[in-house]
Amino acid sequence: MGITPGQKVVDVGCGTGDFTRYVARLSDGRSRILGVDSNPKSIKAGIADTKRVGLSQVVSFKLGDAYKIPIDDDYADLTCCRTLLMHLDDPLKAVREMARITKPGGHVVAVEQGKMGVYYDPNDKRFSRLSDQVWEAQLRGIRKLEGKEFRIGEKLPGIFQEAGLVDMKAEILNNVYLASDPRQSLNDHKEELRFYLTYFKERMEKDRKYVVAGGLSNVKVSEYNRGYVSKIEGLLADDQKLRQDPTISTDALYIVSGMKKD
Repeated sequence: MGITPGQKVVDVGCGTGDFTRYVARLSDGRSRILGVDSNPKSIKAGIADTKRVGLSQVVSFKLGDAYKIPIDDDYADLTCCRTLLMHLDDPLKAVREMARITKPGGHVVAVEQGKMGVYYDPNDKRFSRLSDQVWEAQLRGIRKLEGKEFRIGEKLPGIFQEAGLVDMKAEILNNVYLASDPRQSLNDHKEELRFYLTYFKERMEKDRKYVVAGGLSNVKVSEYNRGYVSKIEGLLADDQKLRQDPTISTDALYIVSGMKKD
């Protein structure tokens, strides 16, 4: 993100500050980083976590809304966000606010998910197709019910341009999961699978409304939910099966930057 010593950096929609602290480490503790979030509990947790890891001298937090950031015009050398715009019904308004608080010649950076995710199990092509159908339906349903573009990465350059930013640049960070890859330990694979399984179980009925609104039947949703849980639980119960599993999944993050004109 081109962070240099002495810069003022604002992380909008910072949550509990994981990315805020990551940015602070990128600067080797030589920049001032301010995290802004609308959730008081997240701000409180962010302050506590930042103090615990010894970054309170360079990282601070402020309560505020992405649509009306409580910071003066032309304050930051760099204003950034990670997986914020995907949750907003008016991402352009938020980017315009980010541009407002950025100095002329400074940069706005967004890190957001795109549509390049893949799930493919060569041993179960039917479930692989169903997985694609569920994901596409969910995206349509979120767009229909909430007006949000959950996979907004590809749209960022256009949004940045409409917000008045120039000299756009883009990179893609593609996360790949393949259990047979020996570079990652078996325990790490299992820990990752347990995390995703727990999250899936917590969300699957909540997310059903989006998938159905996106055009897939309840029967298909139930089939997918049962299939996913059964597959992951089966892999977690058999180390050899897990290590030989050829299923591959990917998830792309777009990193897009734009400069505020002088």
